[in-house]
Amino acid sequence: MEKRYAFVARALTEAIADGRHPVGSVLPTEFELADQFAVSRSTVRAAMQELQASGLVSRKRNAGTRVEATSPAKGGDGFTQALNTIEAVQQFGTETERHVQRVADVVADSELASQLGCRPGRRWLCISSLRTIPGDVTQTPICWTDVYIDGAFADEVRAKMGGHHEIFGTLVEKISGRRFVEIRQDISAVGVSDAMAEPLKATAGAHALSIRRQYLFASNELAEVSLSIHPADRYRYSTRLLRRQDING
Repeated sequence: MEKRYAFVARALTEAIADGRHPVGSVLPTEFELADQFAVSRSTVRAAMQELQASGLVSRKRNAGTRVEATSPAKGGDGFTQALNTIEAVQQFGTETERHVQRVADVVADSELASQLGCRPGRRWLCISSLRTIPGDVTQTPICWTDVYIDGAFADEVRAKMGGHHEIFGTLVEKISGRRFVEIRQDISAVGVSDAMAEPLKATAGAHALSIRRQYLFASNELAEVSLSIHPADRYRYSTRLLRRQDING
């Protein structure tokens, strides 16, 4: 017997494919879908996770669920991110599960400083984690992330990180009383290293994406850097490019 969330996910997938919910449109709210299909909101939420994992939709807090494609991405067992705001990056933490592997105080040598984009000798708190998709019975990680947080916040982050399920950037904002005004992101193609192969359940040398995000307060003040490795078959990064309107037209 088909589970309720699977039925809802299939019905919405068909509606998207038929053009009833075109790419770029926003799906009805969880309340509206729950009423439409006579199911609970938790059932709708599970169906949304299915659609998101297949690359059909993206979800953003306070902005709804946006249709991104008319058919599931090939190998749709991975994770699709559609990002265009700082808030969208922050939402990533609520849509995946973090499994902390190690926590350590580090001092950046010349090699690490080059990776982070900081000066050598700077002190950081490094939190290394694996991320998985909620409900994935295989618990196959979608990425390994090393988050480097300015040493000034290390003690408070250590004390509060256990009960914090969003990305660490939001915790730094709460502790500092300041907001990040910019995230600088660099994406490059790499191979899965020997050290990363086992925790990521991947083959050493397999294709992967390396993503560096630098989190800045005002005045270009760097307070956090994340370095993530995403095996290529488990992650898709989605952006939307629009032609700028002629200001005279």
